[in-house]
Amino acid sequence: MRRRARQLALGCGRAAAHVAAAALLAALGASGCAYSFSSSSLPSHLKTIAVPVFENETLDGLIADEVTRGLSDRFLEDNRLKVARASVADCVLDGRVTYYERKVYSYTPSQEPESYIVVVRIAAVLKDNVKNRDLWTEERIEASATYPASGETSSSGTSGEATALPANEQEARARAIEKLAQDILARSLEQW
Repeated sequence: MRRRARQLALGCGRAAAHVAAAALLAALGASGCAYSFSSSSLPSHLKTIAVPVFENETLDGLIADEVTRGLSDRFLEDNRLKVARASVADCVLDGRVTYYERKVYSYTPSQEPESYIVVVRIAAVLKDNVKNRDLWTEERIEASATYPASGETSSSGTSGEATALPANEQEARARAIEKLAQDILARSLEQW
């Protein structure tokens, strides 16, 4: 009889713990807590990634280094794949910057430049070094960002969300590289 009572008590304790955990998760979700349970469906044997310096097929001497740094930083921030040297990494992201341009995006009524756009295009391949195969290959991944000719920043956004526009070419370039990095991260981790 005592044994049965103890088993019931333990069962109730476990049930209460499960209810408490569910309530805690619901409370965290309702509070807008930034914690998430995101994971990838990346093959389990892939734990590390290398991002060697991209080749540069443009006339801009710095763009390949900036793209490589942006990609590496994005994988470091995400932390689902640890960044490692190519000689020891489970997978390697190789690529090249194939296009970079800054041009007028819009004009004022008096035909003066009103805003500019920067466009960055890359080609990339993610190689699985463990199984010696390509996980994905893309010849044209492109991102762009605009900035006002006056250098003044303004805001735009949806549903009341203000997003500062880049103020100059360097900021627009950084924004375009951030978009590329997010796209590459999604292709690498979330397509499985």
